[in-house]
Amino acid sequence: MGIKSRGFKAARNATVAGAAVLGLVLGASGAASAEVNDQNRIVSDGLEVVVTQEDTFIQGVPALGGSPFNREFFHNGRGTANILGEGAADAEGTTFQFGYQFAWAGSIDGAIGVTYSTPGLELGLDPTTVVDATVTDILPQAYAELELTPAPGIEELVVAEGEFDGDFKTVQFANVHGTASGVLGAVQVRPFVRAITANGDNVTTYGQVWTV
Repeated sequence: MGIKSRGFKAARNATVAGAAVLGLVLGASGAASAEVNDQNRIVSDGLEVVVTQEDTFIQGVPALGGSPFNREFFHNGRGTANILGEGAADAEGTTFQFGYQFAWAGSIDGAIGVTYSTPGLELGLDPTTVVDATVTDILPQAYAELELTPAPGIEELVVAEGEFDGDFKTVQFANVHGTASGVLGAVQVRPFVRAITANGDNVTTYGQVWTV
């Protein structure tokens, strides 16, 4: 999946458990004043699948270490998948993905990595109906990496994915951290959010291009 240019090395995605990305899920209510940046929709088996990006902001920052060949950015925003129509609440096995398209002018043994963190929480119910909440890891991290070719290129990197059931899922992106090393010139970043239904239908929304 993704955009591949001739001669490009394949993206090297770290294994991301579905629970990790779903640990970022907020809930069924979004912000009333959210700014819709991008939206796309398809019809799959009679149901409308709508994918939205909201409140997207990608900020380039000076790279630590001061190397002229390094770039850094932070991403904040929200992605939502909404399934509409009769029986939508019973939908099962929809895959939610988020990631980026990257473009670069050239590189010297270059790579782009993306990291995010989210607390892990386990809930248990004992016979007296008392709920035990245990934080299993304060800052678990997920990481995905893309190797760059020396020549100019465009590549897509899926950062995280997870399945959900039902008709709604929203994920908050808070200070997702991207780093690029060994690059010549600026790096262009375009975020995407994607929903893939159980029967394989795919709807993706691509955001605006940010230059870092």
